[in-house]
Amino acid sequence: MLIDGKDRLVYFSDLFSAYLRSKVDDHISSTDTMVNEWYMPVGASGARVVYGACVTSWVGKISNVLDLPCGHGRVLRHLVKLFPQANFDAADLDHEGVNFCAERFGARPIYSREDLTCVDFGKKYDLIWVGSLFTHVSRERMRVWLAHLSKFLAEGGIMVATFHGRYSALKGFEFGYIEKSRWQKTLRDYETTGYGYADYPPQAGHTYMEGAYGISLSKPEIILVDVEAIPGIRVFNYTERGWAGHQDVLVIGKPDLSWTG
Repeated sequence: MLIDGKDRLVYFSDLFSAYLRSKVDDHISSTDTMVNEWYMPVGASGARVVYGACVTSWVGKISNVLDLPCGHGRVLRHLVKLFPQANFDAADLDHEGVNFCAERFGARPIYSREDLTCVDFGKKYDLIWVGSLFTHVSRERMRVWLAHLSKFLAEGGIMVATFHGRYSALKGFEFGYIEKSRWQKTLRDYETTGYGYADYPPQAGHTYMEGAYGISLSKPEIILVDVEAIPGIRVFNYTERGWAGHQDVLVIGKPDLSWTG
């Protein structure tokens, strides 16, 4: 496959080389709650994950990209440098974050909904980046939302999504994902069913998706089973600890398995 007259692997390699030479915007919003010493490296890891997803799938030219949830652009600031000719949409429940991404990175702002299936993005995407959304919802929501987002993939498009996997199960208590009793429930369900979930306590201050926002753990085989149920979608890869040495990375997309090239 040729993209802009180049072999697709050369095309993506050139984009990544140019990204590494670029100056990524390091201005961080004063209202960004994700700020720590790993903020920029975690964003850069997201760009590397996306580059790897591109070269191991059949995606073509990246023209339209969705970042959901975009936050205040921790990863988006890197993606706009990786794909400088692409159009970007930034979606989140956090309106301040969406507005920041629109003003700072030129993304089309999309205010999301607590029920993601109520959001019509109005276009098809070559790339959908879903960084640390499914790490916070129940299995039922994850299945429904994964299928919903898949409907907005262009032909050849890919979705790159992250999960708390086996490493998180080992380190979750140490990392302090959630209070001890709720973590124990999450871990117990994970060990017995392959997917564990618990709501954050009300006092944790997480106001989004009240009653349906917390911490999840999932085994790779459970995620793959759920992807199998989505029509027209194939699995390109699943990498444990792929994002920033922490979250697992799933790459799915089109064309489906019947495609012969």
